[in-house]
Amino acid sequence: MRLRKRVSDPVTPSRLALRNIEDNLCFTAHEAWAWFVLPTQPWAFRSDTQREQLLFGAGDALAWLTGHRLHLRVTNKPYPSAAWAQRLHELTPSPLHTHGVEPWSEHMVSMQRHLATQTMAEKQVFLGVRLTTRAPSHRAIAAVWRRPGNIEHARLLSIHERVIERLGLPGLEGRPATADEMEWLLRRSVGMGLPAPVELSPIDSGVWELDDLHGLTDQVDYVAQPFARTVQLTGRVGQQDVQRHVSVLSVGRVEEIDAPDPARDPWLSHTDRLPFPVEWSCQLDVLSGTDARRAVQRKLLVVRDMQRHYGEHDLDEPLALDRQARQAREIEDQMSRGAEVAAARVHGWFRIAVAGRTEVECLERVRKVVTSYRGRRVAIEHPRGQYGLLREFIPGEPVSTSAYRRRLPLLYLTAGVPAASSTLGDRRGPYVGYTAGSSRRAVMFDTHFATEDKETSGLVPVVGGLGAGKSVLLGQITYEAARRGIPAVVLDPSGPLARLTQMPELRQHSEHMDLTTAASGTLNPFEVVAEPFESAYKNADAYAEAQVLAAQDRKLLAIDVVKMLLPPSLESIPSTSLVLSDAMRATRGDRNASLWDVVGNLETHKDPHGRVVANYLRDMAELPLSRLFFPKAGAERERLSATLTVLTMPGLVLPPRSVPREHWSTSEQLAVPLLHLASWFATRAVYGRSMQSRKLVALDETHFLGEWSAGRALFTRLGRDSRKWNTCVLAASQNPADVLGMDVANFMSAAFVGRLEDEEAARDGLRMLRVPTGVGYERALASLSASRGVGADGRAAMREFVMRDVEGHVDKVRVDLAANPALLEVLNTTAGRAMPERSDAEGAVA
Repeated sequence: MRLRKRVSDPVTPSRLALRNIEDNLCFTAHEAWAWFVLPTQPWAFRSDTQREQLLFGAGDALAWLTGHRLHLRVTNKPYPSAAWAQRLHELTPSPLHTHGVEPWSEHMVSMQRHLATQTMAEKQVFLGVRLTTRAPSHRAIAAVWRRPGNIEHARLLSIHERVIERLGLPGLEGRPATADEMEWLLRRSVGMGLPAPVELSPIDSGVWELDDLHGLTDQVDYVAQPFARTVQLTGRVGQQDVQRHVSVLSVGRVEEIDAPDPARDPWLSHTDRLPFPVEWSCQLDVLSGTDARRAVQRKLLVVRDMQRHYGEHDLDEPLALDRQARQAREIEDQMSRGAEVAAARVHGWFRIAVAGRTEVECLERVRKVVTSYRGRRVAIEHPRGQYGLLREFIPGEPVSTSAYRRRLPLLYLTAGVPAASSTLGDRRGPYVGYTAGSSRRAVMFDTHFATEDKETSGLVPVVGGLGAGKSVLLGQITYEAARRGIPAVVLDPSGPLARLTQMPELRQHSEHMDLTTAASGTLNPFEVVAEPFESAYKNADAYAEAQVLAAQDRKLLAIDVVKMLLPPSLESIPSTSLVLSDAMRATRGDRNASLWDVVGNLETHKDPHGRVVANYLRDMAELPLSRLFFPKAGAERERLSATLTVLTMPGLVLPPRSVPREHWSTSEQLAVPLLHLASWFATRAVYGRSMQSRKLVALDETHFLGEWSAGRALFTRLGRDSRKWNTCVLAASQNPADVLGMDVANFMSAAFVGRLEDEEAARDGLRMLRVPTGVGYERALASLSASRGVGADGRAAMREFVMRDVEGHVDKVRVDLAANPALLEVLNTTAGRAMPERSDAEGAVA
């Protein structure tokens, strides 16, 4: 690293303040530091109680470090797209192969390129703690041996262990930084704004001596003009020189901060919202309540002297002076009577670094940072002396100027929550989108992470109102699963997802089945319930029990289907249930039975009411679509054998939920049992394959299933069996209450909730996400996908969901299909709009 005071001046070397590095211990000429890594903390969609626990926990941990100087460094690391792609490829042993179409490996390359162009860096938070000032004897020994001596290490051991213990407390949960992490931090700090280093040192040793440190600085040159507002950095990346302009800002006056502030992001994490990377460097002295109280008392004495001076001259004192005195007394009282965490103070400097490819771009980003804080009661200044300010970001470097030192309560620092970030997704599945809350992070979703790694249910509800984007999300997840070779069955009554089967990469491995034209008996209620596989059970007793349960499911489904076909006036007669139960009992739930057997049993029933029911069923059997569950003799059965099967029912008229059943038309009355049976038929893909193989089932319009016992039984069965049958079940509905009402909350491994404008529905959506209600998050669900439809530029608006992943993390995610414009065009269902041929389109409209 070299500094040029003027462009024409000769280059002069500039050394680092560091002299030695040993793992997480760093030594300058006069000080010994220890560096730690702080994990990021979830912040979005948490209750005030949880947030307060985080703030006070971090405050308690830092209050134990009084007397130490801290150096907080917030940086970022590019998303490891190469490692992610390699991991996903390893988890995809049998991807689809289609001649003449982009193979799976090229698809992964395209996704890597897309991630590389997005601002989706991962936040990294480091905290340096000055352990002690080095004794002259220790410095002398280190000068001779060119490394710290054993005596110095022995005296540091107890201090180091005490700091490790305190930083490991809840709220911080820090751990000592590794050698690779220290090298990364140093290279990132020296080459601020330059492309991230691709490779670190090949040497395994975590020891860096003075002569070795030149390897961190020789590849970067600094050029700073006098009184310039930026510093130009030139670094060698590969065989090319790359230039960046970096500008350092400083936090100025800070007004009173609410902790936590329910309406705003934490002030130190507010820069995560910006569309470019921002880095922080904060050097702080932690003062105990006693030490800070002395400083306040001295200020209070000065104020009282000034008040007395005004009184001696019979002059009215300024109101500002009275406010200062009153505030000083309040602070003194707080320090005297409050807890240590409330009494502790920090004195220090808060710096912000932004970089750009050109000076103009850098200064424009400076303007955006300053503007973004205007409403946060935090002033951001752009001081001179940029080179010295920039060096402060390097571990071990001293503060270059005492200007802009802030004196804040310790809780103001923790209220900034520098470690707040979005942690969403499983980091191993296909790319779904990115978080759109307080930060922008890539979100991956593996359909079988829950069942294979976490050994929990694979039921994933997707809820949202009309136009929320449910079909887009179902289509995207199903597309990626099918390309990975995972057998998938999709029930989409309205039919838009059938276009997936016509995509070149899926056409040879897909089947579109229109159930309205399917063979007779395809939806026979006795056959859609699959027969258990004997090999899937440990012993004969377990297999026999499974056969009994399957028979019970067949009888329950058949009874519900018959009741759906009957008019309410006939179905409500008590005798109807009695004769139906007898007729179903006679079938014994055999998979070879049919509704004709039920009709025959009703006609021969000793109760004359049985013939009345049988006659009505014969009338319903004459309708064209009734052939699907009234089979003809010798009719062939449909089989689900393709990798991707999309089941549609075009022309199906589902009854409005607000219309009473007695007012349904005949077509609406027939649509409900068809939808029920189609859902059971789709689940045959689960039980028709081996238990260990991966499977996916996606069901739309599931809100009708919860109104009948057979539908609730289906959901319970899917939730219960999805883990042991290694199946991901995506269940879409317009109202979260429909899913919660089926008693499957304990089976939900993850959930997606889209736009819900009704307040009661929004509360149910939050319950599904296991997020506190009544604290304002209902408005967040109502504002999802605010830019619905197609924008003025012709691009499809992006769809947003609040996602809860398998680990319980919750945040807002924005669906991103920019890397696959062909899939975006297939999933775009906006009426009267043609998709623009643009490669940068994101999201889609459902």
